[in-house]
Amino acid sequence: MLDTGQVIADRYELLKQLGRGGFSEVWLALDKLTDVKVAIKIYAPGMGLDDAGISLFTQEFSLVFDINHTNLLHPTYYDCWERMPYLILPFCKNGSIFKYLTDNNRITETESWHLLHDVAEGLAYLHAKLPPVIHQDIKPDNILINDENGYMITDFGISTRIRSTLRRNQGQELSGGTLAYMGPERFGPSPAPIMASDIWSLGATMYELLTGLPPYGDHGGLLQKNGADIPLINNEEYSQELKEIVYKCLALNTWDRPTARQIADYAFQHINGNSVPLNIQSSQQTTSDLSSKDEINEIQTPEGQENSSFELKDNHESSSIHSDAEFPVMQSSDIKKRVATLFKREHRKLIIIAAIIIICATIVTIYLVTSGKEPEPEPEPKQKTTLKTNINDSICMTIIQEGNNYKSQGNIFRDKIDTLRQNNDSVFEDFYINAIKKYREVNHYKDSISKGVYMNAKDQIKQVEIILDSAYNLFILKADTMRMKEYDQIEAAEVFENRAKKIEPYINIDNNNNEEMH
Repeated sequence: MLDTGQVIADRYELLKQLGRGGFSEVWLALDKLTDVKVAIKIYAPGMGLDDAGISLFTQEFSLVFDINHTNLLHPTYYDCWERMPYLILPFCKNGSIFKYLTDNNRITETESWHLLHDVAEGLAYLHAKLPPVIHQDIKPDNILINDENGYMITDFGISTRIRSTLRRNQGQELSGGTLAYMGPERFGPSPAPIMASDIWSLGATMYELLTGLPPYGDHGGLLQKNGADIPLINNEEYSQELKEIVYKCLALNTWDRPTARQIADYAFQHINGNSVPLNIQSSQQTTSDLSSKDEINEIQTPEGQENSSFELKDNHESSSIHSDAEFPVMQSSDIKKRVATLFKREHRKLIIIAAIIIICATIVTIYLVTSGKEPEPEPEPKQKTTLKTNINDSICMTIIQEGNNYKSQGNIFRDKIDTLRQNNDSVFEDFYINAIKKYREVNHYKDSISKGVYMNAKDQIKQVEIILDSAYNLFILKADTMRMKEYDQIEAAEVFENRAKKIEPYINIDNNNNEEMH
């Protein structure tokens, strides 16, 4: 165990413990080489990591070590001592914002807006990385106050894989993040954190600063997921605008939360005296499924909330991987509105056509009856058939476009994020699976749409099936290879095997030739 006076790596003398978490300890230390006080964060204290854990830790930190932003506390050095990885960071003598929760030292309105701005700027920078860096543990202890009284995020870059390695080496079963600050999506069947999860954590942190307690106590978003409303902030010291932005961050559905960039810009406007209305719209989402938003939202994707926007326009987001313009996906409400609009436009025409048809049919029937002939069945009017086809074509083209958006996101994850060079937490296949589900919806309209639209959906299914078939074979191969190479790769092999099983129902390509479209 670590103790005061102990010297790490023959250089850093431990002076005082500043904090302790599930995986690490933070100490004030004296750098004996430079005689400067620094903060040292030591992971897996006392127990250390195995060779695989150290290798993974080093590899993961190399990806974020060059990250540099005003609102991120950047480590100055990384190494490993007695199998314990450690980071050297600047020492912030002002401590963390936890000070606002002690001795009734409540945060002010002005300080709140500055904190929102600074933390959101840091998150926006992390979320814009390729692949996005998800903090996973935004809370008062991890937001420090620098010498200029600005706010800085610390403890970023700890991926799900590193957390899993630390838990395995230390025999812990806790999930990544602190329960009280974990959003409702973190308690679903696929609890991998996404960018919107950091936003909920920021909202919970702000709520605690304004009220003295987290919004749901120690239970976090679990209570919200089970139906609990967001408790109101009953403190007249704070403006309604500040309360509203906190409520928006704590929204149950991730697509209803603002992005980090939107929060930063909105706070900046308030800091500079430009009051703008808060107007978050969720007309389009990058990772929302029309039939099951919660299911998609729990996938590790580049942000399931990007299209929620303030009235204030954001000129920076067009360059981000999660830009609205790249992947517009309509929600269920949008399709319903579109269909309703189409029917409203044609409503009068349908009434007129129907009236003419009834009059003509009556005249013909009377004529045939009076002439002693049996009336012949009236064929369905060509105009009515054409109108029905046009409407259904429009609906199906919208569905196909949604499938195309999922496929595009799958392409980005497959080509740029999940290269399969390592067993990471990306799941690009989920996007392709959801694309196929969308394309297959067209089959419900098969008898009432044009051939071109139907064949378009069929071709798209074939393309995605080929990609999934290739991924399936690659996953199986990697799983078998890992089992044969090393015993400690069993866990990684099982991950790839499970990913293959998930794909299997969607790659029955040999039987597809016997079906028109499944």
